[in-house]
Amino acid sequence: MPRASVHKSATAEVLLTDAVHLGDDRFAVAAVWHRDHFLGHHGAPASDPVLLAETARQAAIHLSHRFHDIPEDRPFVLDEVAVELDEALPPADAEPLALGLDIRCRRTAGPSRRTGLELDAVVRTAHRRPGRARVRWEVIEPRRYAVLRKRGAPEPGTPGEPEPAATVPVPAHLVGGRQEHDVLLAADPARPDRWWLRLDLGHPVLFDHPSDHIPGMALVEAFRQAVLVTVGDGHRADGSEAARQVRILITRFTSFGELNLPVSITVESAGGDHGAGPETAFTLRAVQGERELASARVVCATPHSGRRPEGAAC
Repeated sequence: MPRASVHKSATAEVLLTDAVHLGDDRFAVAAVWHRDHFLGHHGAPASDPVLLAETARQAAIHLSHRFHDIPEDRPFVLDEVAVELDEALPPADAEPLALGLDIRCRRTAGPSRRTGLELDAVVRTAHRRPGRARVRWEVIEPRRYAVLRKRGAPEPGTPGEPEPAATVPVPAHLVGGRQEHDVLLAADPARPDRWWLRLDLGHPVLFDHPSDHIPGMALVEAFRQAVLVTVGDGHRADGSEAARQVRILITRFTSFGELNLPVSITVESAGGDHGAGPETAFTLRAVQGERELASARVVCATPHSGRRPEGAAC
């Protein structure tokens, strides 16, 4: 698909290949995953749920422009990105992995001068339906967006805990990364349940094109990494294996994040058994100054639970 139709600058970052309107609010979207993608985690036993989240996000953008007549100059603001898996996503090996999304995409009521939309997708690949994805977003007129950004930006000297000077990047292998610039977390020496967001503005995927705020998918990936480090407790040999156990990843966005101010990422346990078997749930928050930028709920299969994991598992 054209890069502009999914708001990407690099052809390699376009995951979609085709889209068909099936009638009313139903669509079929095709995508391809390559094993060398940043979110694919080369050599992992399963594809990462965040890669599915990014695929659904691109589908939301493309369908907005192509079938809902949203002009290409309109800013998109994420409200929610969610993935819920019944089994692990198959890996992209030597051959690219083809998958399809059965989508319902519709407009929702929203404030004046904003257009709200939501997308719900069932994933199909290799004759299976491993799970679902959901995206909710708003489209805003450029002038209105500029006003919102100006109003939402914190004043200089806004209270908030500063990032400690002695933070250390988390080892890449603990979060399924291959290079240090793929690691979005720095450990806080004072609190084992808190990390500080590391952003490489030259990252070829997370900053494929210039942004005036922290990209939503950077926070989604940071949440995923924080859960892997928490579950691995610093001893897991390979975070990509842990990623296979993530069953649910739901992120909700509440504020724009500024690129030049520190962001803390915290994780706390949110309970144990969740009906389908032994699982562990976590609540995560990204905070900048006194503002919460986003929160997430992540549910993982408990390691060594005595049963075969069925989810995307930590």
